Amino acid sequence: MKYTRLWVMSLLVAAMVMVLGCGGNDEGSGGATQTAVRTQASVAASPFAAFDCNAAYPATKPDASAFPLSEKDDTGATLSFAAPPSKIISLSAAHVEVLYAIGAGGQLLAGDKFSDCPKAAAALEHVDSFTPSVEAITALQPDLVLLAFPNAQLQQALSNVGVKSILVGIPESVDGALDQMRLVGRVTGHSDEAEAYADAMQRRIKEIKDSVAGGKEISVYHEVDNTFFTAGPGSFVDDLYKILGVRNIAAPTGQAFPQLTQEAIIQAAPDVIILADEDAGESAQTVSARPGWDAIPAVKDGRIYTVNPDIVSRPGPRLIEALETLKKLVYGQ
Repeated sequence: MKYTRLWVMSLLVAAMVMVLGCGGNDEGSGGATQTAVRTQASVAASPFAAFDCNAAYPATKPDASAFPLSEKDDTGATLSFAAPPSKIISLSAAHVEVLYAIGAGGQLLAGDKFSDCPKAAAALEHVDSFTPSVEAITALQPDLVLLAFPNAQLQQALSNVGVKSILVGIPESVDGALDQMRLVGRVTGHSDEAEAYADAMQRRIKEIKDSVAGGKEISVYHEVDNTFFTAGPGSFVDDLYKILGVRNIAAPTGQAFPQLTQEAIIQAAPDVIILADEDAGESAQTVSARPGWDAIPAVKDGRIYTVNPDIVSRPGPRLIEALETLKKLVYGQ
């Protein structure tokens, strides 16, 4: 089972946990990253550049001037920080990317098993985020564990041994992802960098949105799993399509990650099909061969495209790449 399916299953479980009230989931190691001196002028002057997995993201020195501070996490709990954490374990590949983007990569001890971007992440320790081991986590002696999926049992076990954890859950929108970047920035002592990066992303998002405004409405089916799980309202993936002015055929479900039937997909007649499950063997050829799918406009017009699921499923600095990729596929520009 690859990351995309695990991710979808975890989101579904997380949603059930929240309904039940259990929530209230480069070079060298992070610790060896050379620390750069940060100045307010350099942060403010830095233009946005697309996050590149092959680029180096030098660490900047955390700013302790705002500490001690308190922040609420997605469980509703208030956490207090006496100083910026210096030994972070992120159980989320998306948050690993955020940490590097805002200059906090030097504070990372470990990422999850799918943390592969930027290239410095390969040198980190890697822990299992789907079946996390308290022993494996505590053996690394972190001072903060960052979660993307609700796991009250894990957080309680970590608390019992004196390890602080914070839940920064999967956001429901692109704006939510940017707000999370700012939160992670505050908690790690990189508020200025996070604000600058998020603001620059926001400007680029507006440019992309404006560039497609007023165009012909196009409908899309976004497949995240070959059992027809898709991204619907209340998911940041759906919000990507809203920004692009694209009609998501999953909108009527009212669910963030619904499972559609083949009949419903055929009846919805999407103009474009986006496959984020190529690792499961899906392609334009396999989709075209599905019984009855030859009646779908996307199939008849040859508008079935595969995308890297990491780009469109990680709510972090690569959201801009996700928007630009989807825009090109949907609009041809």
